[in-house]
Amino acid sequence: VKSTQSALLHSTMKNLPFLLPLWLLSYSSMLGEISEAFSVSVGLQTRRRRRRRRRVTPSNPSSALSTTPPSLIIHHATTAIDTPFFIDEASSSTQIRPSLAEANVLFVSGSAPSDYGLTSPEPNPTWSQVALQLAKRLPNFAQRVEEGSDEDEDIIDSRAVEIDQLTSQDLDNVDILVVLGVAVSNEEDKLTRVLTESNNELRAILCDPTCGDVAQAQQFAGSYRVSDNGLLQAIGSLFPWSKLASHQRLLEKTELLLARKSSEDYLFAILFALHSLVTPIAVVASDINPSWEKGIWRNAQEFKTMVDCCGPQIQAAITDPQSKQAIDQLNALDLRDQVGSYRVIVSNETPQLEDFTLCILQQNNCFRCNSPILTKPKVPLMETWQGKPVDALAAKQILMGHLKHEEAAACSQQHPWSWKIVVGANPAYDAFPQQHQIFYPSGNGNSKKLGNALWYDPVFCVETLQGGLVWCKRHYRCTPRKHWSGRTTGAWTLTTLDNGMVSEEHWTTVDAADDLSWAVLHYSGAAKRAGQSYVGALLCTADGLWPATAKASTLELERIRAAFRKCDLELWELFGGSTTESFMWSSQFTEWAKQNPPPLEPIGDISITAWRKRERETQEQQR
Repeated sequence: VKSTQSALLHSTMKNLPFLLPLWLLSYSSMLGEISEAFSVSVGLQTRRRRRRRRRVTPSNPSSALSTTPPSLIIHHATTAIDTPFFIDEASSSTQIRPSLAEANVLFVSGSAPSDYGLTSPEPNPTWSQVALQLAKRLPNFAQRVEEGSDEDEDIIDSRAVEIDQLTSQDLDNVDILVVLGVAVSNEEDKLTRVLTESNNELRAILCDPTCGDVAQAQQFAGSYRVSDNGLLQAIGSLFPWSKLASHQRLLEKTELLLARKSSEDYLFAILFALHSLVTPIAVVASDINPSWEKGIWRNAQEFKTMVDCCGPQIQAAITDPQSKQAIDQLNALDLRDQVGSYRVIVSNETPQLEDFTLCILQQNNCFRCNSPILTKPKVPLMETWQGKPVDALAAKQILMGHLKHEEAAACSQQHPWSWKIVVGANPAYDAFPQQHQIFYPSGNGNSKKLGNALWYDPVFCVETLQGGLVWCKRHYRCTPRKHWSGRTTGAWTLTTLDNGMVSEEHWTTVDAADDLSWAVLHYSGAAKRAGQSYVGALLCTADGLWPATAKASTLELERIRAAFRKCDLELWELFGGSTTESFMWSSQFTEWAKQNPPPLEPIGDISITAWRKRERETQEQQR
């Protein structure tokens, strides 16, 4: 949700002049798109029948992390299936969907230093370790349920191989090739030779920035190749609606994401490529920005819906000076930078922006977004705590942690907060420093009224664009949910309204020390109508520092490692601090907090909507 407003305002203001003339379009545009979509659908179904489904075993049999690879194109095809087009969002009764084709990705790792996880407990894993982990996690982001079955089926097969073991046969059936850390001359020569020997038609080759110049020159996406840079860029600039220009934008997007040392960014770079070049991927299908990829007809439809449904809200946001300031600042940002976008929102938060978002996304879903809550990995629930099975009371007490409350566990340290976050795994969700978690019972402190329901009030620090620090606070309803195992104790659904957008999250208690010296919590959530899905896990303690009993070479450290592995995460994928140093609770932030205490008073038994109304009234009084 943190970048929702920024994307909406950016897309409305920046593209307003482009969209207004679209009302003059004739039905011929729509018919042309439908015709292309039909040919694409037939092509994809033919390709799927032609492709033999298989599960590829790891090239290195000793690797337990690898699964199977998505495909790659050396000789890029020029048929219609290079850019699948589907009109599932159109309000028209015509809905043309290509069949979901299996996708294959292959990760190739070299020997260059990874510089991965520099702010994690275990920095600098080898590229081989990174490749195996990414191959393991990638299928979790794309699932489908076959008709007549309750089981999710992977859309993506992925695997990893080291460059010195790579053969041309490894590229068979591969759609996307991801090259990591191939920089020395003999490794680059090996890559070039294997690509030349292979007869497979790859859809894209992506390289991370640590690859050498020879490897980088192999990059392409669809019909756009880095090696033809100058000429193709000129063509793409002249014809921005063309397939070539679309593939150029795609490659630029993946390069930006691969420049960050975050597993989430790496995975989403690949998902964007798969969605554009191979098969629809639901987790990246939603888009709230006007674009050439959407086509003129769909852009016009979305703009008409916005104006018809939310004209007054759009006018109010445009004419408000502080909202206009936010728009100007957002135009200078990349909208995929959710942390940066959220800094803009916090620096310029107004009721007009919230009304704008609430109307366009939540109330009217003008962009027809429906991002899913990811169901994989299937994270197991903690089974026992303090020597007993985890029941409803224990599950609640673990979340309440160290809160000073009569229903808290006996080992609670009686703080104004439940937990402080030590490290997290999601760059958009966990990157804000000094995160306090406050869990407390619903029902004005009397949990008997509402069973085991809780409220959750996170309090965290955000650096504004002016360089200052501010505290932010949110209010979630937290209720037990049925876990995939059939249990409910330790599984929770959290919902909130943040800047006009509703988000829903599924939390799982993975493990916790008997004395509550630490806890590991997993979450998978979505702001469905904003087109955002996210997943991650947190290590929490009473003081925000790494547990003293879990330093290097201790059994407690291995237990924490095991808990994160249940979430399909390695310690080097986390960020925020190490076993000896905290970036989330550095002196820069804690010294400021001494002069500016966090607002830790629980919001209380008030609905999310009522609380947001109260907050807005307070903001109006302050303005």
